[in-house]
Amino acid sequence: MENHVVIHEQVRSNQVKTALLIIFYIVLIIILSLSIGYYADNVVLGAGIAAFIILVLLPIQILTGSKMIGSRTNWKEIDTSNPGERRVANIVEGLSLAAGLKNPPKVYIIPTSTPNAFAAGLKLENSYIGVTTGLIDILDEPEMEGVLAHEMSHIIQRDILVSTVSIYLMSAAIILGGILFRMARYNMFFGGRGRRSNRDSGSGNAAAAFAVIALAGFVLSFVIRLLAQLINLAISRKREYIADANAVRLCGYSEGLADALEKISGSSTDYSKEQVEDLGGDEMLAIYIFNPKHSLASLFSTHPPIEERIRLLRNMY
Repeated sequence: MENHVVIHEQVRSNQVKTALLIIFYIVLIIILSLSIGYYADNVVLGAGIAAFIILVLLPIQILTGSKMIGSRTNWKEIDTSNPGERRVANIVEGLSLAAGLKNPPKVYIIPTSTPNAFAAGLKLENSYIGVTTGLIDILDEPEMEGVLAHEMSHIIQRDILVSTVSIYLMSAAIILGGILFRMARYNMFFGGRGRRSNRDSGSGNAAAAFAVIALAGFVLSFVIRLLAQLINLAISRKREYIADANAVRLCGYSEGLADALEKISGSSTDYSKEQVEDLGGDEMLAIYIFNPKHSLASLFSTHPPIEERIRLLRNMY
């Protein structure tokens, strides 16, 4: 009971932080878009850019995300005549009943020998779990149940939707920041601000000073975006811990997932180029249960260190 309360509090804390982060990205996109419009001497254009990114492109990204994943991984529908694939389908159905889901997530098979798995889909009733053939080959029943329970936790907590929105908004803010930087740099060297420079009589020194201030603002914006990215990655790592803990609650034991993570990670510290391509590319690694790519002090990693996850799992029960 105590573990359940702690997990619930962690989930709630993560949800609040994520909501604040998404609001921050939206505000930042609006500010950057209006700044671009200001430089272009057309604030309406800036407002239109922000509206297009938030109201048009974001929904398209959300609606087409799963199709993009399918095309990049070459996944195929499960073949129930295959014993290994049928075993996966049966486990998913059992976990769905235990979790109280009306519709079990649809299972897809990714044709690669690299053992891994991920969850996709934006709604409980329209969700997916992708499992590689390599994972089916090396995991026994309890281990596979632990992995599938982890992925089902991501679906139940709607982590996929939240991740899709936050990553898209962060990427949009980075692109807009780059455009604004180039416009500010142009203004510094050539002076003025769009067409207005032809009709304003301000001195060149004033224009240069304004450009310096604008560049300082861009640098500040860059620092803020970097901090926001670090926060986003920290939230992502926390989601993995929470999904591990929820998987244990759903299965009733922790050894299965701990053993599975040991097998999945193996002794390799990174994937080869061919393995990454088989899994859908570098951008796709963030959604898998295991991402071998780590950075300085794990600050820029989407997942916690696999050794730490295994240690915590073994100490749960």
